Amino acid sequence: MTNKNVIAITMLLIFTFLHVYNSGAQDGKFEQHTINVSGRGEIFITPDVANISFSVETMADTASKAAKDNADKTTKVLETLKSQIGKDDKLSTTAYNLSPVYEYNNQTKKSEFNGYRATNTIVVKTYNLNNIGKLIDSASEAGSNNIQGLSFDTTKRDKYRREALVKAVEDAKTTAETVANASGVKLMKIYQISPSYDYPIPVYRDFAARNKATFSEAASTPIEAGEISIKASVNMVFGIE
Repeated sequence: MTNKNVIAITMLLIFTFLHVYNSGAQDGKFEQHTINVSGRGEIFITPDVANISFSVETMADTASKAAKDNADKTTKVLETLKSQIGKDDKLSTTAYNLSPVYEYNNQTKKSEFNGYRATNTIVVKTYNLNNIGKLIDSASEAGSNNIQGLSFDTTKRDKYRREALVKAVEDAKTTAETVANASGVKLMKIYQISPSYDYPIPVYRDFAARNKATFSEAASTPIEAGEISIKASVNMVFGIE
């Protein structure tokens, strides 16, 4: 090995040692002279969109009969809903299932075949929240025998998330100032900010167990959307002295 190679290797080892040492010293300093705090922000808003999930369920002795009956009723429900929704509303079928049904017989201690069940699920996305009761009533009269759920949401989710994040940062800064004052230290620069969001928590109404007669009764009652909670959180690391 030549002298030049020895010198080069030696310099490389020295550089590596100094780099590791300085990094370790900086990490230690970072851990010893910082305050790590978290903050939360929450916004309550009025929703401007609703999602209603209807289903049409039919039973028959044969699979073909269950499927045909279901298709006839589903078509009627779809036509009715299309005539009721607004131009910006959306209507779609999201699920279809056809399967045999077995029921347990307590006397024979066996599962016995009880026919076939066909289920078709329809989802309506509507921006006319005042029309929800009418949609439920119309769908049930047309043949929908199960409403799986009603949820409310907002089309301005990103805007309200940012507002919630601002509140979260303010909360974190207030916490850091309180801790610093109580500890007799001074806040310096911000080393790290880590924001996160929670999914909006919509108002949810469950109609799954209601029958056709109950649908009409529920639809005659005004449905209030209530409020949606949008949350954000932030973790901040402040330097102190």
